[in-house]
Amino acid sequence: MEDKRADNPTVVKNILTFEVEDRFHEDSPYFEIEDRKSRIIPILIHLLDLLDDQKARATFFVLGWVAKKFPEVVALLDARGHEVASHGFSHGDIRKMTPEKFQNDLERSRVIIEDILKKPVAGFKASSEYFGSDNLALFGELADAGYKYDCSFFTDSLSGKTEAFTLVKTKNGKTIIALPQTAIRRFGITLRVGERLRLYPLWLTKWSIDYLNRRRIPAMLNLKLWELDHHQKRASNSDYLQYERYGNLNLVEAKLTRLLDIFEFTTCAEILQIPEAHNTDIEMAD
Repeated sequence: MEDKRADNPTVVKNILTFEVEDRFHEDSPYFEIEDRKSRIIPILIHLLDLLDDQKARATFFVLGWVAKKFPEVVALLDARGHEVASHGFSHGDIRKMTPEKFQNDLERSRVIIEDILKKPVAGFKASSEYFGSDNLALFGELADAGYKYDCSFFTDSLSGKTEAFTLVKTKNGKTIIALPQTAIRRFGITLRVGERLRLYPLWLTKWSIDYLNRRRIPAMLNLKLWELDHHQKRASNSDYLQYERYGNLNLVEAKLTRLLDIFEFTTCAEILQIPEAHNTDIEMAD
């Protein structure tokens, strides 16, 4: 039954994001695998129809490899009214890249996507989360590459609050907004509810979003596109049994649909137009 707080004119809009990648990108993060059969397009079309039915918009962080191989994916997302942002070109850990390799990865992805869209790309999300206070230099490199916001950092390492949007001022005077992955702290434990829809019980995710919305704070829910593919080919080794890798794939769509019934979701770009979202400033030291 639809909820979406329809009778409440002050309903909080939350952020919905997807990482557009195949499952095999996690296994081979630095390689362009031309001979692997991608399952992105059928899963994506099904997801877009679901979002249309629910009148929800989302930000899609598209891997540069995907944009290069399937430019129609980028064009389709834009045509259906969603925001297209960058997931980098490779699926590698940016914390382990040299500054030169990181800049090349950022630029390559952005140029490919912008050539398709014919407009700037504002957002970035890395394939691996990082702690903001430990990786402030990364924000500077993102700002230098032309990005306006980043959704990669985890918990409260910048501001002291798990939910704070943070305006980071880089050493060269540029700024970039850091949107943390949504997390809730209870009894000394940090629960990454924004990134663990597949693994956490639905009631916990729903309660967490409700908790933040009552405080007028938007939650950010992020899924990897392959999490909606419960028919995906599974590894023949011991990974087959790993809960972290394959657990609850068959439940993801029903969980997402239920949350779309209850809450309102939109893009990062729309939420960041709200001035009060920039509630904490961090200035990088020289």
